[in-house]
Amino acid sequence: MSCFRSQLLRGGLFALALPAFLAVSCGRERGADRLRLSFQTEPSTFDPAFSVDVSSGTVSSLVHATLVAFDADARIVPGLARRWEAGDGAREYRFHLGADRFANGRRVTAEDVVYSFRRLLDPATASPRWWLLRPLRGAAAFHAGGPWSGETASAPDDSTVVIRLEDPVPHLLGLLAMPSAGIVCREEVERLGPLYGREPCGSGPWRLVSWREGDEIVLEPNPGWGGARPGVAGLSFRVIPEQMTQIAEFEVGSLDLIEVPRAELEHWRAAGAELLSREELRVVYIGLNTRRPPLDDPRVRRALNHAVDVEKIIAQVLFGAGRRARGAVPPGLRAWEECAERYPYDPEAARRLLAEAGRGDGFRLEIWQRENPEAGRILEAVQGYLSRVGIEARLVTREWSAFKEAIDRGVPDAFYIDWIADYPDAENFLAPLFHSANAGGGGNRTGYRNERVDSLLDAAATLMDGDRRREHQRAAEEIVYGDAPWIFLWFPERYEMTSPRMSGYEMPLIFNGQRFLDVRLR
Repeated sequence: MSCFRSQLLRGGLFALALPAFLAVSCGRERGADRLRLSFQTEPSTFDPAFSVDVSSGTVSSLVHATLVAFDADARIVPGLARRWEAGDGAREYRFHLGADRFANGRRVTAEDVVYSFRRLLDPATASPRWWLLRPLRGAAAFHAGGPWSGETASAPDDSTVVIRLEDPVPHLLGLLAMPSAGIVCREEVERLGPLYGREPCGSGPWRLVSWREGDEIVLEPNPGWGGARPGVAGLSFRVIPEQMTQIAEFEVGSLDLIEVPRAELEHWRAAGAELLSREELRVVYIGLNTRRPPLDDPRVRRALNHAVDVEKIIAQVLFGAGRRARGAVPPGLRAWEECAERYPYDPEAARRLLAEAGRGDGFRLEIWQRENPEAGRILEAVQGYLSRVGIEARLVTREWSAFKEAIDRGVPDAFYIDWIADYPDAENFLAPLFHSANAGGGGNRTGYRNERVDSLLDAAATLMDGDRRREHQRAAEEIVYGDAPWIFLWFPERYEMTSPRMSGYEMPLIFNGQRFLDVRLR
Protein backbone atom coordinates (compact mmCIF):
# COMPACT_ATOMS: atom_id res chain seq x y z
CA MET A 1 0.00 0.00 0.00
CA SER A 2 1.43 3.38 -0.99
CA CYS A 3 1.81 6.14 1.56
CA PHE A 4 -0.80 8.12 -0.40
CA ARG A 5 -3.31 5.28 -0.15
CA SER A 6 -2.76 4.79 3.58
CA GLN A 7 -3.23 8.48 4.34
CA LEU A 8 -6.44 8.52 2.35
CA LEU A 9 -7.72 5.60 4.40
CA ARG A 10 -6.78 7.28 7.66
CA GLY A 11 -8.54 10.45 6.57
CA GLY A 12 -11.69 8.58 5.68
CA LEU A 13 -11.79 9.89 2.12
CA PHE A 14 -11.29 6.52 0.51
CA ALA A 15 -14.06 5.06 2.65
CA LEU A 16 -16.46 7.77 1.50
CA ALA A 17 -15.81 6.88 -2.13
CA LEU A 18 -15.58 3.11 -1.61
CA PRO A 19 -19.07 2.12 -2.87
CA ALA A 20 -18.57 3.90 -6.19
CA PHE A 21 -15.06 2.51 -6.46
CA LEU A 22 -16.16 -1.08 -5.88
CA ALA A 23 -18.71 -0.75 -8.65
CA VAL A 24 -16.01 -0.21 -11.25
CA SER A 25 -12.74 -1.52 -9.82
CA CYS A 26 -13.16 -5.01 -11.20
CA GLY A 27 -12.97 -3.62 -14.73
CA ARG A 28 -10.18 -1.12 -14.27
CA GLU A 29 -7.73 -3.11 -16.38
CA ARG A 30 -10.10 -2.78 -19.32
CA GLY A 31 -8.54 -0.44 -21.85
CA ALA A 32 -5.24 -0.26 -19.94
CA ASP A 33 -3.49 0.93 -23.10
CA ARG A 34 -5.73 4.01 -23.14
CA LEU A 35 -5.16 7.21 -21.22
CA ARG A 36 -7.79 7.14 -18.46
CA LEU A 37 -9.42 10.51 -17.80
CA SER A 38 -12.64 11.75 -16.23
CA PHE A 39 -15.31 14.44 -16.32
CA GLN A 40 -17.39 15.66 -13.40
CA THR A 41 -20.02 16.84 -15.86
CA GLU A 42 -20.81 14.76 -18.93
CA PRO A 43 -20.49 16.47 -22.33
CA SER A 44 -23.84 17.31 -23.88
CA THR A 45 -22.68 17.13 -27.51
CA PHE A 46 -19.72 16.75 -29.88
CA ASP A 47 -21.23 19.24 -32.34
CA PRO A 48 -18.97 22.31 -32.49
CA ALA A 49 -21.92 24.63 -33.11
CA PHE A 50 -23.43 23.70 -29.75
CA SER A 51 -20.34 23.07 -27.62
CA VAL A 52 -20.82 25.80 -25.04
CA ASP A 53 -19.64 24.05 -21.85
CA VAL A 54 -16.08 23.02 -21.03
CA SER A 55 -16.74 19.27 -21.19
CA SER A 56 -18.38 19.48 -24.61
CA GLY A 57 -15.76 21.90 -25.90
CA THR A 58 -12.97 19.60 -24.74
CA VAL A 59 -14.18 16.49 -26.57
CA SER A 60 -15.38 18.42 -29.61
CA SER A 61 -11.94 19.99 -30.07
CA LEU A 62 -10.28 16.56 -29.87
CA VAL A 63 -12.49 15.23 -32.66
CA HIS A 64 -12.87 18.37 -34.82
CA ALA A 65 -9.84 20.26 -36.09
CA THR A 66 -9.87 24.04 -36.48
CA LEU A 67 -7.97 26.18 -38.98
CA VAL A 68 -5.55 27.14 -36.21
CA ALA A 69 -5.19 25.77 -32.69
CA PHE A 70 -3.91 26.57 -29.20
CA ASP A 71 -0.91 24.82 -27.71
CA ALA A 72 -0.64 24.21 -23.95
CA ASP A 73 0.62 27.78 -23.44
CA ALA A 74 -2.34 29.18 -25.41
CA ARG A 75 -0.13 30.19 -28.34
CA ILE A 76 -1.53 29.92 -31.86
CA VAL A 77 -0.16 26.95 -33.81
CA PRO A 78 -1.17 25.44 -37.18
CA GLY A 79 -4.31 23.33 -37.34
CA LEU A 80 -5.87 22.37 -40.65
CA ALA A 81 -4.14 25.44 -42.06
CA ARG A 82 -0.41 24.83 -42.32
CA ARG A 83 0.23 28.50 -43.07
CA TRP A 84 -1.70 31.74 -43.51
CA GLU A 85 -1.19 35.39 -44.36
CA ALA A 86 -3.12 38.61 -43.85
CA GLY A 87 -3.69 41.36 -46.41
CA ASP A 88 -5.79 44.46 -47.09
CA GLY A 89 -4.81 46.03 -43.79
CA ALA A 90 -5.59 42.81 -41.87
CA ARG A 91 -9.10 42.73 -43.36
CA GLU A 92 -8.42 39.62 -45.44
CA TYR A 93 -6.89 36.30 -44.38
CA ARG A 94 -5.80 33.50 -46.68
CA PHE A 95 -5.38 30.03 -45.14
CA HIS A 96 -3.58 27.15 -46.87
CA LEU A 97 -4.79 23.68 -45.88
CA GLY A 98 -2.76 20.52 -45.46
CA ALA A 99 -3.79 17.00 -46.45
CA ASP A 100 -5.99 16.07 -43.48
CA ARG A 101 -8.91 13.68 -43.76
CA PHE A 102 -12.16 13.26 -41.90
CA ALA A 103 -12.71 10.12 -39.84
CA ASN A 104 -14.72 8.68 -42.79
CA GLY A 105 -11.61 8.90 -44.99
CA ARG A 106 -12.60 11.86 -47.17
CA ARG A 107 -10.08 14.66 -47.58
CA VAL A 108 -10.87 18.00 -45.96
CA THR A 109 -11.30 20.76 -48.55
CA ALA A 110 -11.70 24.50 -48.40
CA GLU A 111 -15.40 24.05 -49.17
CA ASP A 112 -15.76 22.15 -45.88
CA VAL A 113 -14.42 25.19 -44.05
CA VAL A 114 -16.83 27.52 -45.87
CA TYR A 115 -19.72 25.15 -45.15
CA SER A 116 -18.82 24.91 -41.44
CA PHE A 117 -18.59 28.69 -41.07
CA ARG A 118 -21.85 29.24 -42.94
CA ARG A 119 -23.55 26.62 -40.76
CA LEU A 120 -22.33 28.28 -37.56
CA LEU A 121 -23.66 31.66 -38.73
CA ASP A 122 -26.93 30.38 -40.20
CA PRO A 123 -29.91 31.53 -38.08
CA ALA A 124 -31.54 28.18 -38.82
CA THR A 125 -28.72 26.46 -36.94
CA ALA A 126 -29.39 28.66 -33.90
CA SER A 127 -25.86 28.24 -32.57
CA PRO A 128 -25.22 30.17 -29.35
CA ARG A 129 -21.61 30.55 -30.53
CA TRP A 130 -22.30 32.28 -33.87
CA TRP A 131 -20.70 35.44 -32.45
CA LEU A 132 -17.24 33.90 -32.96
CA LEU A 133 -17.54 34.71 -36.65
CA ARG A 134 -19.40 38.00 -36.29
CA PRO A 135 -16.29 39.99 -37.38
CA LEU A 136 -16.46 38.38 -40.84
CA ARG A 137 -17.78 40.65 -43.58
CA GLY A 138 -21.53 40.26 -43.96
CA ALA A 139 -21.75 37.71 -41.11
CA ALA A 140 -24.09 39.72 -38.89
CA ALA A 141 -26.42 40.47 -41.82
CA PHE A 142 -26.53 36.79 -42.78
CA HIS A 143 -27.27 35.78 -39.20
CA ALA A 144 -30.09 38.33 -39.15
CA GLY A 145 -31.71 36.63 -42.16
CA GLY A 146 -29.95 38.25 -45.10
CA PRO A 147 -28.31 36.43 -48.03
CA TRP A 148 -24.99 34.63 -47.78
CA SER A 149 -22.09 36.58 -49.23
CA GLY A 150 -19.03 35.10 -50.86
CA GLU A 151 -17.19 38.00 -49.25
CA THR A 152 -17.63 36.31 -45.86
CA ALA A 153 -15.70 33.13 -46.67
CA SER A 154 -14.73 31.58 -49.98
CA ALA A 155 -12.76 28.66 -51.44
CA PRO A 156 -10.82 29.71 -54.57
CA ASP A 157 -9.44 26.16 -54.73
CA ASP A 158 -9.58 22.95 -52.69
CA SER A 159 -6.74 23.90 -50.37
CA THR A 160 -7.24 27.66 -49.95
CA VAL A 161 -9.74 29.46 -47.72
CA VAL A 162 -10.22 33.23 -47.86
CA ILE A 163 -12.12 35.15 -45.20
CA ARG A 164 -12.74 38.88 -45.15
CA LEU A 165 -13.46 41.11 -42.18
CA GLU A 166 -15.49 44.26 -41.69
CA ASP A 167 -12.60 45.73 -39.66
CA PRO A 168 -9.24 44.44 -38.43
CA VAL A 169 -9.60 42.07 -35.45
CA PRO A 170 -6.38 41.61 -33.46
CA HIS A 171 -7.62 38.45 -31.74
CA LEU A 172 -9.13 36.82 -34.84
CA LEU A 173 -6.90 33.73 -34.73
CA GLY A 174 -7.92 33.14 -31.12
CA LEU A 175 -11.56 33.10 -32.20
CA LEU A 176 -10.80 30.63 -34.99
CA ALA A 177 -9.08 28.28 -32.51
CA MET A 178 -12.15 27.93 -30.30
CA PRO A 179 -14.03 24.60 -30.33
CA SER A 180 -17.10 26.06 -32.04
CA ALA A 181 -14.97 26.98 -35.06
CA GLY A 182 -14.34 23.26 -35.63
CA ILE A 183 -14.71 22.01 -39.20
CA VAL A 184 -17.46 19.43 -39.79
CA CYS A 185 -18.07 16.93 -42.59
CA ARG A 186 -21.00 18.27 -44.64
CA GLU A 187 -22.44 14.96 -45.85
CA GLU A 188 -22.40 13.53 -42.32
CA VAL A 189 -24.10 16.60 -40.84
CA GLU A 190 -26.79 16.49 -43.52
CA ARG A 191 -27.24 12.72 -43.13
CA LEU A 192 -27.51 12.75 -39.34
CA GLY A 193 -29.16 16.11 -38.69
CA PRO A 194 -29.54 16.70 -34.93
CA LEU A 195 -27.91 13.33 -34.22
CA TYR A 196 -24.56 14.63 -35.48
CA GLY A 197 -23.65 15.69 -31.95
CA ARG A 198 -23.77 12.01 -30.94
CA GLU A 199 -22.03 10.61 -34.03
CA PRO A 200 -19.47 13.24 -35.07
CA CYS A 201 -17.18 12.96 -38.08
CA GLY A 202 -14.30 15.37 -37.64
CA SER A 203 -10.74 15.71 -38.88
CA GLY A 204 -9.04 16.16 -35.52
CA PRO A 205 -6.45 13.81 -34.02
CA TRP A 206 -9.11 11.61 -32.42
CA ARG A 207 -12.36 9.93 -33.49
CA LEU A 208 -15.30 8.83 -31.37
CA VAL A 209 -15.49 5.05 -30.89
CA SER A 210 -18.20 4.75 -28.24
CA TRP A 211 -20.31 6.84 -25.90
CA ARG A 212 -22.16 5.11 -23.08
CA GLU A 213 -24.24 7.89 -21.60
CA GLY A 214 -23.49 8.55 -17.95
CA ASP A 215 -20.55 6.15 -18.03
CA GLU A 216 -17.73 6.46 -20.56
CA ILE A 217 -16.60 8.10 -23.81
CA VAL A 218 -13.84 6.35 -25.77
CA LEU A 219 -11.75 8.02 -28.47
CA GLU A 220 -9.12 6.44 -30.71
CA PRO A 221 -6.63 8.04 -33.16
CA ASN A 222 -8.10 9.32 -36.41
CA PRO A 223 -6.10 7.67 -39.23
CA GLY A 224 -6.70 10.71 -41.43
CA TRP A 225 -5.17 13.23 -39.02
CA GLY A 226 -2.30 14.97 -40.78
CA GLY A 227 -0.40 16.12 -37.70
CA ALA A 228 1.74 14.31 -35.15
CA ARG A 229 0.41 10.86 -34.31
CA PRO A 230 -0.93 10.34 -30.78
CA GLY A 231 1.36 8.31 -28.55
CA VAL A 232 -1.38 6.32 -26.80
CA ALA A 233 -3.91 3.85 -28.17
CA GLY A 234 -6.90 5.85 -27.06
CA LEU A 235 -8.55 8.17 -24.56
CA SER A 236 -11.16 7.01 -22.06
CA PHE A 237 -13.26 9.72 -20.39
CA ARG A 238 -15.35 8.40 -17.51
CA VAL A 239 -18.14 10.44 -15.96
CA ILE A 240 -17.38 10.67 -12.22
CA PRO A 241 -19.28 13.55 -10.59
CA GLU A 242 -17.73 13.24 -7.12
CA GLN A 243 -14.15 14.45 -6.71
CA MET A 244 -13.57 12.09 -3.77
CA THR A 245 -14.46 9.18 -6.02
CA GLN A 246 -12.01 10.48 -8.61
CA ILE A 247 -9.28 10.58 -5.97
CA ALA A 248 -10.03 7.02 -4.85
CA GLU A 249 -9.94 5.80 -8.45
CA PHE A 250 -6.65 7.61 -9.03
CA GLU A 251 -5.18 5.93 -5.95
CA VAL A 252 -5.86 2.42 -7.25
CA GLY A 253 -4.68 3.21 -10.76
CA SER A 254 -8.04 3.55 -12.51
CA LEU A 255 -7.39 7.16 -13.55
CA ASP A 256 -4.23 8.72 -14.96
CA LEU A 257 -5.04 12.38 -14.38
CA ILE A 258 -7.12 14.24 -11.78
CA GLU A 259 -7.68 17.77 -10.61
CA VAL A 260 -6.79 18.11 -6.93
CA PRO A 261 -9.52 19.85 -4.90
CA ARG A 262 -8.20 22.85 -3.01
CA ALA A 263 -9.33 21.36 0.30
CA GLU A 264 -7.03 18.37 -0.36
CA LEU A 265 -3.87 20.30 -1.23
CA GLU A 266 -2.31 20.10 2.23
CA HIS A 267 -3.03 16.38 2.44
CA TRP A 268 -1.26 15.65 -0.84
CA ARG A 269 1.65 17.97 -0.10
CA ALA A 270 2.19 16.25 3.23
CA ALA A 271 2.06 12.89 1.46
CA GLY A 272 4.88 13.99 -0.83
CA ALA A 273 2.81 13.98 -4.01
CA GLU A 274 4.18 15.73 -7.08
CA LEU A 275 1.57 18.35 -7.92
CA LEU A 276 1.28 20.21 -11.20
CA SER A 277 -0.02 23.75 -10.90
CA ARG A 278 -0.95 26.61 -13.17
CA GLU A 279 -2.70 29.93 -12.72
CA GLU A 280 -5.95 29.80 -14.66
CA LEU A 281 -7.24 32.31 -17.21
CA ARG A 282 -10.12 32.96 -14.84
CA VAL A 283 -11.30 35.64 -12.45
CA VAL A 284 -13.63 35.19 -9.46
CA TYR A 285 -15.68 38.14 -8.26
CA ILE A 286 -18.86 39.36 -6.61
CA GLY A 287 -20.79 41.42 -9.14
CA LEU A 288 -22.58 44.49 -7.77
CA ASN A 289 -25.80 45.65 -9.41
CA THR A 290 -24.88 49.21 -10.40
CA ARG A 291 -28.38 49.96 -11.74
CA ARG A 292 -30.07 50.70 -8.41
CA PRO A 293 -29.36 52.19 -4.97
CA PRO A 294 -27.26 51.92 -2.98
CA LEU A 295 -24.89 50.08 -5.31
CA ASP A 296 -25.27 52.75 -8.00
CA ASP A 297 -22.95 54.88 -5.84
CA PRO A 298 -19.26 54.06 -6.47
CA ARG A 299 -18.41 55.10 -2.90
CA VAL A 300 -20.60 52.28 -1.59
CA ARG A 301 -19.03 49.80 -3.99
CA ARG A 302 -15.53 50.87 -2.96
CA ALA A 303 -16.55 50.50 0.68
CA LEU A 304 -17.55 46.89 0.07
CA ASN A 305 -14.12 46.20 -1.42
CA HIS A 306 -12.39 47.66 1.65
CA ALA A 307 -14.66 45.69 3.98
CA VAL A 308 -13.64 42.19 2.82
CA ASP A 309 -10.29 40.65 3.77
CA VAL A 310 -9.72 38.84 0.49
CA GLU A 311 -6.18 37.74 1.36
CA LYS A 312 -7.40 35.93 4.47
CA ILE A 313 -10.15 34.16 2.52
CA ILE A 314 -7.57 33.02 -0.05
CA ALA A 315 -5.36 31.67 2.73
CA GLN A 316 -8.04 30.03 4.87
CA VAL A 317 -10.76 28.93 2.45
CA LEU A 318 -8.78 28.47 -0.79
CA PHE A 319 -5.70 27.10 1.02
CA GLY A 320 -3.56 29.64 -0.81
CA ALA A 321 -4.64 28.51 -4.29
CA GLY A 322 -5.28 31.95 -5.74
CA ARG A 323 -3.90 35.44 -6.27
CA ARG A 324 -5.66 38.59 -5.10
CA ALA A 325 -7.29 40.32 -8.08
CA ARG A 326 -6.40 43.97 -8.56
CA GLY A 327 -8.38 44.32 -11.75
CA ALA A 328 -10.17 41.91 -14.06
CA VAL A 329 -7.50 40.63 -16.47
CA PRO A 330 -5.63 37.48 -15.33
CA PRO A 331 -1.84 37.85 -15.04
CA GLY A 332 -1.35 35.29 -17.80
CA LEU A 333 -3.00 37.67 -20.27
CA ARG A 334 -2.11 41.08 -18.90
CA ALA A 335 0.79 42.63 -20.80
CA TRP A 336 1.03 45.59 -18.41
CA GLU A 337 1.65 46.22 -14.73
CA GLU A 338 -1.12 45.19 -12.37
CA CYS A 339 -3.31 48.03 -11.12
CA ALA A 340 -1.97 49.69 -7.97
CA GLU A 341 -3.69 48.47 -4.80
CA ARG A 342 -6.78 50.59 -4.15
CA TYR A 343 -8.72 48.38 -1.77
CA PRO A 344 -6.60 47.06 1.09
CA TYR A 345 -8.59 45.49 3.89
CA ASP A 346 -9.61 48.57 5.88
CA PRO A 347 -12.96 48.48 7.76
CA GLU A 348 -12.50 52.09 8.89
CA ALA A 349 -12.12 53.26 5.28
CA ALA A 350 -15.25 51.26 4.43
CA ARG A 351 -17.25 52.94 7.21
CA ARG A 352 -15.99 56.38 6.15
CA LEU A 353 -17.04 55.84 2.53
CA LEU A 354 -20.44 54.56 3.60
CA ALA A 355 -20.94 57.65 5.75
CA GLU A 356 -19.95 59.92 2.84
CA ALA A 357 -22.55 58.16 0.71
CA GLY A 358 -25.25 58.66 3.35
CA ARG A 359 -25.20 54.98 4.30
CA GLY A 360 -23.46 55.27 7.64
CA ASP A 361 -26.21 53.25 9.31
CA GLY A 362 -25.62 50.40 6.90
CA PHE A 363 -28.10 48.62 4.64
CA ARG A 364 -29.27 45.19 3.60
CA LEU A 365 -28.45 43.34 0.41
CA GLU A 366 -28.79 39.89 -1.09
CA ILE A 367 -25.82 38.01 -2.51
CA TRP A 368 -26.84 35.21 -4.86
CA GLN A 369 -24.81 32.09 -5.54
CA ARG A 370 -25.25 28.87 -7.46
CA GLU A 371 -25.22 25.57 -5.58
CA ASN A 372 -21.60 24.92 -4.60
CA PRO A 373 -20.17 24.00 -1.17
CA GLU A 374 -16.99 26.05 -1.61
CA ALA A 375 -18.97 29.10 -2.71
CA GLY A 376 -21.06 28.76 0.44
CA ARG A 377 -17.96 28.84 2.65
CA ILE A 378 -16.55 31.82 0.78
CA LEU A 379 -19.75 33.84 1.02
CA GLU A 380 -20.21 33.06 4.70
CA ALA A 381 -16.81 34.67 5.25
CA VAL A 382 -17.80 37.67 3.09
CA GLN A 383 -21.08 37.93 5.00
CA GLY A 384 -19.17 38.11 8.28
CA TYR A 385 -16.84 40.85 7.05
CA LEU A 386 -19.71 42.97 5.71
CA SER A 387 -21.57 42.71 9.01
CA ARG A 388 -18.63 44.41 10.75
CA VAL A 389 -19.27 47.60 8.77
CA GLY A 390 -23.04 47.53 9.23
CA ILE A 391 -24.07 45.71 6.05
CA GLU A 392 -26.52 42.85 6.53
CA ALA A 393 -25.96 40.38 3.69
CA ARG A 394 -28.47 37.62 3.03
CA LEU A 395 -27.17 34.66 1.02
CA VAL A 396 -29.48 33.22 -1.65
CA THR A 397 -28.71 29.89 -3.34
CA ARG A 398 -30.19 28.80 -6.67
CA GLU A 399 -29.45 26.01 -9.14
CA TRP A 400 -27.44 27.15 -12.16
CA SER A 401 -30.19 27.82 -14.72
CA ALA A 402 -32.31 29.85 -12.29
CA PHE A 403 -29.22 31.68 -11.04
CA LYS A 404 -28.08 32.57 -14.56
CA GLU A 405 -31.52 33.76 -15.63
CA ALA A 406 -31.75 36.00 -12.56
CA ILE A 407 -28.35 37.64 -12.98
CA ASP A 408 -28.92 38.12 -16.72
CA ARG A 409 -32.10 40.06 -15.85
CA GLY A 410 -30.44 42.08 -13.09
CA VAL A 411 -32.53 40.61 -10.26
CA PRO A 412 -29.95 40.20 -7.43
CA ASP A 413 -28.25 43.04 -5.58
CA ALA A 414 -25.00 41.10 -5.85
CA PHE A 415 -23.86 37.71 -7.12
CA TYR A 416 -20.83 35.44 -6.76
CA ILE A 417 -19.52 34.12 -10.08
CA ASP A 418 -16.41 33.60 -12.19
CA TRP A 419 -15.40 34.28 -15.78
CA ILE A 420 -13.23 31.86 -17.75
CA ALA A 421 -11.40 32.78 -20.95
CA ASP A 422 -13.09 31.82 -24.21
CA TYR A 423 -9.90 32.84 -26.02
CA PRO A 424 -6.58 34.04 -24.58
CA ASP A 425 -6.84 37.79 -25.00
CA ALA A 426 -7.37 40.58 -22.46
CA GLU A 427 -10.25 41.78 -24.65
CA ASN A 428 -12.21 38.69 -23.53
CA PHE A 429 -12.11 39.93 -19.92
CA LEU A 430 -12.86 43.58 -20.66
CA ALA A 431 -15.40 43.99 -23.47
CA PRO A 432 -17.91 41.30 -22.41
CA LEU A 433 -17.75 42.21 -18.73
CA PHE A 434 -17.64 46.02 -18.82
CA HIS A 435 -18.75 47.42 -22.19
CA SER A 436 -22.25 48.87 -21.82
CA ALA A 437 -23.36 47.18 -25.06
CA ASN A 438 -22.99 43.82 -23.28
CA ALA A 439 -25.18 44.68 -20.28
CA GLY A 440 -27.24 41.68 -19.15
CA GLY A 441 -26.71 38.29 -20.74
CA GLY A 442 -23.79 39.54 -22.85
CA GLY A 443 -21.54 39.27 -19.80
CA ASN A 444 -21.86 42.72 -18.19
CA ARG A 445 -24.35 41.51 -15.59
CA THR A 446 -23.66 44.37 -13.20
CA GLY A 447 -25.10 46.89 -15.70
CA TYR A 448 -21.87 48.89 -15.45
CA ARG A 449 -21.68 51.87 -17.79
CA ASN A 450 -18.77 54.25 -18.38
CA GLU A 451 -18.51 56.12 -21.68
CA ARG A 452 -14.74 56.45 -21.44
CA VAL A 453 -14.37 52.69 -20.93
CA ASP A 454 -16.65 52.03 -23.91
CA SER A 455 -14.57 54.37 -26.06
CA LEU A 456 -11.26 52.78 -25.05
CA LEU A 457 -12.55 49.25 -25.67
CA ASP A 458 -14.08 50.20 -29.02
CA ALA A 459 -10.76 51.63 -30.16
CA ALA A 460 -8.77 48.63 -28.88
CA ALA A 461 -11.05 46.21 -30.74
CA THR A 462 -9.59 47.16 -34.14
CA LEU A 463 -6.08 48.34 -33.24
CA MET A 464 -3.43 46.12 -34.82
CA ASP A 465 -0.61 48.09 -33.16
CA GLY A 466 0.02 45.90 -30.11
CA ASP A 467 1.50 48.62 -27.89
CA ARG A 468 -1.33 51.08 -28.53
CA ARG A 469 -3.93 48.37 -28.08
CA ARG A 470 -2.46 47.31 -24.73
CA GLU A 471 -2.37 50.93 -23.57
CA HIS A 472 -6.09 51.31 -24.30
CA GLN A 473 -6.86 48.07 -22.47
CA ARG A 474 -4.70 49.05 -19.49
CA ALA A 475 -6.44 52.42 -19.23
CA ALA A 476 -9.87 50.78 -19.40
CA GLU A 477 -8.98 48.31 -16.65
CA GLU A 478 -7.69 51.11 -14.40
CA ILE A 479 -10.98 53.00 -14.74
CA VAL A 480 -13.03 49.87 -14.07
CA TYR A 481 -10.97 49.02 -10.99
CA GLY A 482 -11.55 52.51 -9.63
CA ASP A 483 -15.29 52.40 -10.35
CA ALA A 484 -15.56 49.05 -8.49
CA PRO A 485 -18.53 47.36 -10.20
CA TRP A 486 -17.30 44.19 -8.45
CA ILE A 487 -15.88 43.11 -5.17
CA PHE A 488 -12.61 42.00 -6.76
CA LEU A 489 -11.65 38.60 -5.35
CA TRP A 490 -8.96 36.42 -6.99
CA PHE A 491 -7.40 34.66 -9.94
CA PRO A 492 -7.54 30.93 -9.08
CA GLU A 493 -4.74 28.42 -9.36
CA ARG A 494 -5.45 24.89 -10.58
CA TYR A 495 -3.67 21.76 -9.33
CA GLU A 496 -3.45 18.37 -11.02
CA MET A 497 -1.72 15.02 -10.52
CA THR A 498 -0.69 12.42 -13.08
CA SER A 499 -0.23 8.69 -12.58
CA PRO A 500 3.30 7.19 -12.44
CA ARG A 501 2.76 5.52 -15.82
CA MET A 502 1.95 8.78 -17.62
CA SER A 503 4.54 11.13 -19.14
CA GLY A 504 4.65 14.01 -21.62
CA TYR A 505 1.66 15.86 -20.19
CA GLU A 506 1.64 19.64 -19.82
CA MET A 507 -1.17 21.47 -18.03
CA PRO A 508 -2.93 23.67 -20.59
CA LEU A 509 -3.45 27.36 -19.97
CA ILE A 510 -6.76 27.17 -21.84
CA PHE A 511 -9.05 24.15 -21.70
CA ASN A 512 -8.74 23.09 -25.36
CA GLY A 513 -4.98 23.59 -25.47
CA GLN A 514 -4.15 19.95 -24.66
CA ARG A 515 -4.81 17.32 -27.34
CA PHE A 516 -2.79 14.54 -25.63
CA LEU A 517 -0.54 14.05 -28.67
CA ASP A 518 2.71 14.01 -26.66
CA VAL A 519 1.47 11.84 -23.79
CA ARG A 520 3.00 8.39 -23.38
CA LEU A 521 2.14 5.47 -21.09
CA ARG A 522 4.87 3.37 -19.54
